[in-house]
Amino acid sequence: MRSLFWKMFFGAWITAMVMVVAAIYITHFGEFGDPRQEERWEGPALFREVMRNMRIARRHGPEQFQHWLEKAPKKVKRRVYAVDQQGNDILGREVPSNMGSLIDSLDYRNREAHKLVNNKPTVGFFLPLRTGDPLRIVVVAGDSKEGLLLRFLWRNFWPMLLLSMIASGLACYWLARYLSRPLEQLRAATKRVAAGELDYRVTPSLKSRNDELTDLALDFDSMTAQLQESMSEQRRLIKDVSHELRSPLARLQVALAIARQKQINGLNTELDKIGKAADYLEDIIADVLSLPISSQEQRPLDDVVEVNALISALAEDLHSEAADKDLSFEIRSEGEELLVATRGSSLTAALENILRNAIKYSPEHGRVKVLIKESSDSCTISVIDSGSGVADEELEAIFRPFYRTDSARTRESGGFGLGLAIAQRTILHHQGSISAKNSRDAGLCVEIKLPLLHIADD
Repeated sequence: MRSLFWKMFFGAWITAMVMVVAAIYITHFGEFGDPRQEERWEGPALFREVMRNMRIARRHGPEQFQHWLEKAPKKVKRRVYAVDQQGNDILGREVPSNMGSLIDSLDYRNREAHKLVNNKPTVGFFLPLRTGDPLRIVVVAGDSKEGLLLRFLWRNFWPMLLLSMIASGLACYWLARYLSRPLEQLRAATKRVAAGELDYRVTPSLKSRNDELTDLALDFDSMTAQLQESMSEQRRLIKDVSHELRSPLARLQVALAIARQKQINGLNTELDKIGKAADYLEDIIADVLSLPISSQEQRPLDDVVEVNALISALAEDLHSEAADKDLSFEIRSEGEELLVATRGSSLTAALENILRNAIKYSPEHGRVKVLIKESSDSCTISVIDSGSGVADEELEAIFRPFYRTDSARTRESGGFGLGLAIAQRTILHHQGSISAKNSRDAGLCVEIKLPLLHIADD
């Protein structure tokens, strides 16, 4: 059982039920015994037994009543007293002093009297005998209010046990939910922040609480805010540096163009190397500037593109790069008209980057497959290369900026680790998702899911 909610719920519930059962056992069995064994001597049954033996004693003498009382259970002996003319109990027991007024009130004229003795209803009888002096019989007719309450509890034990199980179960469920829900919200917030939603805050959902979990949520939000600010500052710094690098880079390219025009013998090879390095640096700066600093930079999707036509056009544009490695393009689509909202050429650039990566990492004479599937409200684009794939533990990391796998750390093969990061930001801005996995019979499969636009016919 890994859920904290169920651990708290069952722990509290079982504890409550053990306490209820223990309390009932102690108050009923421990102190009073099992009432089921005493029902024969309770209420009307006890009175009938006393009256029967009083009639026998009236005819045959007090010895008969004494004999019956001697054999009676202790429970009966505590509730029935027989007092002679001298005020002594026939069994030699001490008569409770608070019974004295009731016994004194019994005579030939007043043969039955009622009184509370020790807060218990008590009945007294005057019993004249044919032989000998009369007896005065005192019967404690019932329990005190406290005893009656305990007996009521026992006789209703199972219904009360069921009600207590339901009541304690509801209370424990509420308590466990109250304690575990903030932890679930913090866990969900941690996942969202780990996924890149640094602007998410968990405190508003806990504003009704005022305890340590609220303090924990405040500290979590403070940490997230500082992390968001630090990352924004880092990205802003990178962009500022990139902007500053563009000016000297532009002057370098101008100087390079002038040097090529002079046609100095023996320097063409070196000038080509300088030009290649300058182009590489220009690509890095352009990709860095394409990364948004925050979600506020995102602009609305005000354009529409058809996915099949877009993939076909990109495959045509990249035909020369694929031909250099003798690669074949295979495009299969299950939808006819797949319309997707976009902005400018942002989606085109993201898909082009993914296709270019597939060409780059596929070996010569390989194949790049593009599968397009349509569902009710979305389409899925799978780009599969024929390379060696990526280690499973790096499938999520390849979407981080400037991350390159161990097998792609050189400029020629690995690039500089911004292409997939920019593609992921673009796809997320289009309300879609992007993921990577290793294909069974090929290399890496990059899967893009985009929501479709449904335009109603006029």
